[in-house]
Amino acid sequence: MRSCRENPDVRWLIYTDIEVAGPVPPNVAIKPMQLHEFNRRCSETLGATIDVQPTFLKKLSDLKPAYGLVFADDLRSFDFWAYSELDVIWGDIRYFMTDGLLAEHDLVSATHYKLCGHFTLFRNNERMNRAFEIVPDAIRIMADPRHFRLDERPFTRHLRAEDSSPESFPRIYWDPQLTISAEYQRALPNGPGGNLWWCRGKTYDAEAHELMYLHFHKLKKHMYSINFGFEDAPATFMINRRGVHCRRRLQPLRVHEAAGTRTAAVV
Repeated sequence: MRSCRENPDVRWLIYTDIEVAGPVPPNVAIKPMQLHEFNRRCSETLGATIDVQPTFLKKLSDLKPAYGLVFADDLRSFDFWAYSELDVIWGDIRYFMTDGLLAEHDLVSATHYKLCGHFTLFRNNERMNRAFEIVPDAIRIMADPRHFRLDERPFTRHLRAEDSSPESFPRIYWDPQLTISAEYQRALPNGPGGNLWWCRGKTYDAEAHELMYLHFHKLKKHMYSINFGFEDAPATFMINRRGVHCRRRLQPLRVHEAAGTRTAAVV
């Protein structure tokens, strides 16, 4: 919530059956929805029986590529929409997602040459909201109770194959790595040298390179604490294998800009 608040021109819609414990920023909308309501909406939209079970919520990721259709009413006023995850701390999104980049692309992924479940963005039109149909039997896969990682592997594979037909191929931006990879997270050391940072709305890896966001799916099994809450507004906090820590005696990071990139140093 703290990192969302520092991106005032980006809007989050969080569909959940969990009651949020504290205040949320004005650009975050909590949309109460029970799982059976989600299943019904998906079934009606896709014309197939969707029955995600509460004991296997991983299956939700197979439905993500269809969210442009499933939540079309809520997305109507937006030019772009994206699916993401909650184990994320956001940096300066619009520093990376510029008007120029969005004007020239229909699909944006935060990982190199593949789609990712934690950030894939679509132009909000009929063609792109149905882009998942490039995967043969996509709706049958969504209705299957097994998990296929449709939002990442099959979707990526068929988009790459379609690359040979540029006339029908959507304009994709997936060249740079905009977040830390799973391999990077596994290699992070414990203690000094293993700290990630959020500072005044920007996120940095352990080498102080600015990223669009931090995704800690491979770190979170080790993380057990956070030392601030909803009412706090720290200017800087640190993320590592132990948790999320507000360093109240630490001065902000000093940001250096050169050749279109930004790095930071602790001072």
